[in-house]
Amino acid sequence: MQQRDDNQAMPPVSFETYRVLLPPIVGLALSSTVVNVAVQQAHRTTGVSTFNGSAMIVAALLAGLLFLATFSIKRFTKRFVSVFVLASTHIAALSCLVLALLTAQGATVPLGLAVLLQAGVALGSTFVKFYWLRKLRGTSAQATVIVVFCALALSEFVTYCLSFSGELVWYTAGVLLSYAQFSTIRASRRLGAAGDPFPAVSESYFGTDEDQFSNRSFLAVAALGIWFISIPMGMGLGFSSGEAIYMSTVPRFLVLLFVVGVSIQWIRFGLASRMRAITASIWIVMQVLIALGAVFFSVWPKTISVGASFVMASSLILQAFIWYLTIAFISFGWRDPFYYCSAAWIAKTLLQVAGMRVDNIITQVIPSNTPVIISIMSLFVLIAAQVVFTRLLFSPTQRTERQHASSPVTEDDIRRVPFMGVLAISPQSQPPMVQQKPDVHIATSVMEMGQRFGLTGREVEVLTLYALGHTQARVSEELKLSTNTVHTHIKRIYDKTDLHSRQEILDYIAEYGNPKR
Repeated sequence: MQQRDDNQAMPPVSFETYRVLLPPIVGLALSSTVVNVAVQQAHRTTGVSTFNGSAMIVAALLAGLLFLATFSIKRFTKRFVSVFVLASTHIAALSCLVLALLTAQGATVPLGLAVLLQAGVALGSTFVKFYWLRKLRGTSAQATVIVVFCALALSEFVTYCLSFSGELVWYTAGVLLSYAQFSTIRASRRLGAAGDPFPAVSESYFGTDEDQFSNRSFLAVAALGIWFISIPMGMGLGFSSGEAIYMSTVPRFLVLLFVVGVSIQWIRFGLASRMRAITASIWIVMQVLIALGAVFFSVWPKTISVGASFVMASSLILQAFIWYLTIAFISFGWRDPFYYCSAAWIAKTLLQVAGMRVDNIITQVIPSNTPVIISIMSLFVLIAAQVVFTRLLFSPTQRTERQHASSPVTEDDIRRVPFMGVLAISPQSQPPMVQQKPDVHIATSVMEMGQRFGLTGREVEVLTLYALGHTQARVSEELKLSTNTVHTHIKRIYDKTDLHSRQEILDYIAEYGNPKR
């Protein structure tokens, strides 16, 4: 009998259970398709965007303002998010509308205006994408895989169908698909959060506990993996002169075939809860596709569009994996979701454009540059593999346990642990405490309980707020989790500690907590 890779099985497939996943699937697919058709010419070329990537560079620089805002604004309010998605939808739709009207009139559009309008499409649609990723926080890894790869396959299928039309159809479709987001958002609000029927368990994402997602070195490793694989992708998309490669019908169909095939396989893994198979194999598949693209570039240099189809499929799969990775950090990290969304998208976009620029520079220095470019692509792929497989996927849970076991908990440790503002929240009731400040004493004692009873990082956060006297609803609000997820964490805490009420927890802390005081 095959042993499961995970401890969280998916419920039987039924429309009633899984319909909550439909709005984010459709929402992500709509926003991705708008960028594909209105900015990336329906994948009829490998360009990151028209005008040698200028539109995407402008969009990425503007998105950087949102990223910088997350350093001063720890959590954006629900009202801000609602206004944000409304404005983003209008920006994307109206930019497409202006492009459609100018195209219909046959007007010559100034370069600066064209770049600005396409940047508006890219930025607005990408911000809507951020909204959907934010909506998926607290969702299980299994359900997340189903959402992101269904959205990827659906988006690529619609893009392929639209690739047989022209610019006027693309821009008109961009307007319609952008405004279709409003219906999707209403459906999502009616059905509720995906994390309610599919609560997140951190170990199912990368086999690690919640503390690692708040560890800056773990975040840096994940970012490095994306950086090092984005550059060779950009080089492959611009092989060999740095210009976008024209994709005829056959290469476009190959891209669709690769993307849909991989998506179906990983959706099956998600339904079967085989998450570790996804975590490792997704990097292997991306690297194999890049390698196959390099082989085709080398052996059949006159048909580089076939080789480019492998690289393009790899780039699209990376996009879905970035969604998956982002949702993991959104669910368990210590910063606002927009921090992770914007950082990942900006890095991938700019580095792929940079990869195409590397091709251009090498061409100017070495005209016969095919071996040089393939060698550099291989080097970056190798570095990405080493970073991911030796750092991101190397028993992070064990490292965390060793670190916790080797050093006592101090008050400085409490300030460093990402308690999502736990220590800044005053107790709602005053439990019997001793000389130490109550909230610090509780936090210290709960951390010691976490080590003693094997609680996860998220369970420690939940237990800290719960011991401070907050209701489950308040804990849910403060930690940005669904009420069902908080209830599940508390139930697990009771099971692990053999305590069965808040008062028993407080009695335990009063009697045994922080014995070194």
